[in-house]
Amino acid sequence: MLTSSHKTEYWFHVSNQEDIPIFGTVDKAIDIPFLLTIIQELPLEAGLQADYIADLIKRNSESIDILRTFVGVSDKRMYLELSYIFGKTKFNATDNENVLGYSVYDLEKHNVSFFKTLTKQKADTEANKVKNKKAKKAIEIIANYLISKGIVSILGALKKLNPQEITALIDNLILPKEIQQAETKRRGHGAEWQLAIVLHQLGAIFIPSDKHTNPMSSDDPNVDKHTFILAARNEETGWSFDIIIKEDATTLKIFIQGLIHTSDPGQYGVNKSAETITIKSGLTAHNQTNNITKELWGLVDGVGFIENPDNTVFKMLNAFDTFIQLKTLYKAGLRLHQLGLVNVRAIKFDMTFYTVAEADAMFEKYGSGNIQKVTDNTTPAGTAIQAGKAWLYI
Repeated sequence: MLTSSHKTEYWFHVSNQEDIPIFGTVDKAIDIPFLLTIIQELPLEAGLQADYIADLIKRNSESIDILRTFVGVSDKRMYLELSYIFGKTKFNATDNENVLGYSVYDLEKHNVSFFKTLTKQKADTEANKVKNKKAKKAIEIIANYLISKGIVSILGALKKLNPQEITALIDNLILPKEIQQAETKRRGHGAEWQLAIVLHQLGAIFIPSDKHTNPMSSDDPNVDKHTFILAARNEETGWSFDIIIKEDATTLKIFIQGLIHTSDPGQYGVNKSAETITIKSGLTAHNQTNNITKELWGLVDGVGFIENPDNTVFKMLNAFDTFIQLKTLYKAGLRLHQLGLVNVRAIKFDMTFYTVAEADAMFEKYGSGNIQKVTDNTTPAGTAIQAGKAWLYI
């Protein structure tokens, strides 16, 4: 039976990567005309190629990102490796500071944009002497880094292809890898966005209040670990949630964690599931002490949980008062109706997805006697809200 366990329900409704919406747009563009120019101008003489890469960076720092993609290095990997290299490089062997001007006994993180800016030289004046010295060194370091990753041989191989073949290579091999990390993050926000849209249409009060229009615009709300009252972000004393539903204008009622994994959740997933158990224990104690009923919900989805499910998703499903997936967003409305926070008149299941027995099982477990259940082609009265594989009517 579909609802015989959390496991069966989760795997039946689980979303593949392509099922999870991406909020906003991810820039998929590589400046192909510029890339073609880079390839065409690469000297055939091996002795000139290293100087060519350095000169290219000097003339246009944006070339760093293009070259990075062709050596298979992500933006994050590059800035971590460059942060290390710059942190360990000195102008002179006896210096106590690195080329960035801080102690060689320290290590600071800088993003790729920082290093690109560092390569820009100014007019050759006495006032710019120090900056230009640093810029020249930065160009040398980054050029050597890319060369060590094989950029010269890669450009040499590309030089043998025609523009159409290069474009096909970019579209099918380079871009999918380049945008994967950005898409993964935006898929997590996309799931939160879809849930927030349903909550907004139902008339629920939640924070961040603009989650349904721009899930990336506001910081996640934080609450004190003991009082579960809104508090400033502090990992030591607080918990962070993706959405908090209010009972009224001032009372926090439901705390929602969003955990979407389209690939192996790894140690992060294990740690997050352990944190969920801790949060639930704290909330249960808080409820008992104050004779109240606040709830912990989970927006959990993604086929990535197939890796190590017992130590990740299955632990969390047992802790959540309600767990929601993209296909079961309607469960949020059904539970809010039971709590008296919204009024749902009817639910119509998507019978291209469910059998009658499956729809009946979901309604029996999560529905209410004063909600009309529809599993045929009739249309209930009220305003329809699409919520996963069902429509709620209010």
